[in-house]
Amino acid sequence: MQLTKMSAQSSLRPCKVIIAGAGVAGLTLALALEKNGIDFILLEAYPEIVAQVGGGICLMPNGLRILDQLGCYEHLRDQVKQVFETVYIRDPSGQELHLSGGWDKQMVDRWSYSGIWCDRKILLQTLYDHIADKSKLLARKRVATVRSEEDIVEVITTDGSTYAGDILIGTDGTHSRVRQEMVRLANERGVGHDYSDNEVSSTYACIFGTSSGVAGLEDGLLGWTLGKDYSYVVGTGPEDRTYWFLASKMEKTYHGAEIPTFSENDKKQMIQRHWNDQITPGLKMSDLYTARLHLVCNPIREMVYQKWSLDRLIVLGDAAHAMLPSIAQGGNQALESVAAMTNALLASLSEPVIGRMSPTEIRSMFEEVQGLRAQRALKIVALGRQRQQMDAMETPELEQFMLHKFSAMMPGILIDRWDAQFAPAISLRYPAVPPRPRECQFDDEKEQIQNAVFSDSERLKRIGGQHL
Repeated sequence: MQLTKMSAQSSLRPCKVIIAGAGVAGLTLALALEKNGIDFILLEAYPEIVAQVGGGICLMPNGLRILDQLGCYEHLRDQVKQVFETVYIRDPSGQELHLSGGWDKQMVDRWSYSGIWCDRKILLQTLYDHIADKSKLLARKRVATVRSEEDIVEVITTDGSTYAGDILIGTDGTHSRVRQEMVRLANERGVGHDYSDNEVSSTYACIFGTSSGVAGLEDGLLGWTLGKDYSYVVGTGPEDRTYWFLASKMEKTYHGAEIPTFSENDKKQMIQRHWNDQITPGLKMSDLYTARLHLVCNPIREMVYQKWSLDRLIVLGDAAHAMLPSIAQGGNQALESVAAMTNALLASLSEPVIGRMSPTEIRSMFEEVQGLRAQRALKIVALGRQRQQMDAMETPELEQFMLHKFSAMMPGILIDRWDAQFAPAISLRYPAVPPRPRECQFDDEKEQIQNAVFSDSERLKRIGGQHL
């Protein structure tokens, strides 16, 4: 059922949401809750709500559709200007295996949105600017402890402040403090095995770089450079930015607590090891590094946690599911999880029941969100891993395929893969998706049309029966 603005904002049961973390998921959730008239407060650990530094992000149609619902898409496009236009695949010497253009029209015709590269700060600033009540966004509020009671959840921050709410949503990244507190509470109750970190794995270390003034790369680029046990994803965006991800296979796959934390020496060694990698015939990794504006180097965690929630606590985004950057879905999947959480919360608060949500209702709502999102997230994580194994040519068979067969299947194989990734995406129930022509339909749009047809049919039957 499509909720109207009046029904979404005038007849909801009371609820106070505490959001921990002002990243992409946190600010998107804050804006979505505000649009739906749901009370919230957002706690950010760092001194500023919008971080002044940060890497790039690749936004795809499944994520952009949600941003469009929230009124952010046009403003984002106006700032970014460049969209995907050119795709390439190159071999380890930088030689072109495939090059094709016209991707902006191709993607817009099929899904209404092209792909966009931009600084993460541009996206965060856009989300921040669209939140009307900024008094609900609090910086320098790092979560220290969480108390989960029968009728309330309390967050105590490191400065001694206490914040109480009905639910706490952790959008605070792969090293989520909210999840750490969830694990602590689970251990105290003897169910810690359900919240184990042992399911988290890490096979690749990744350098996320943003560079400026790099010559020889096309505007609106999405490119992959293959390597033996490593690979690159390269994109270009506004203000002469180049965004690049180097994924390099580590000596083994680590799990849970054994996943290393890189020292400065570890980072230097990884940079030196790949210093002379050819990105294109005229561009080396050293050129990207020399022109860097921002750089982060860490092992990449892959996981979809078995349990996302406990009592009145739930985690979303990278705190619940993390993946390799090879198919540019990390941020987009976080946006989908925010949409699922907002939809479930709005549905629960719209129930004709007096009073606040009970612990049973909250548990059921959280299970619904994870049930809806976990299987899709698992598939996306697996697709990202599969693509990384291909690009890094992990086996002789994959090397043969990528160097001699894969390019001949382009661009059709990429179109098919993107169609399969985008179609099952989740969007917000409210606000509505702005009408934009497209050849393909998202699955939730098909479901809405089917429900509308079914409702019209039932209504006609009732009307007909009244006249018999």
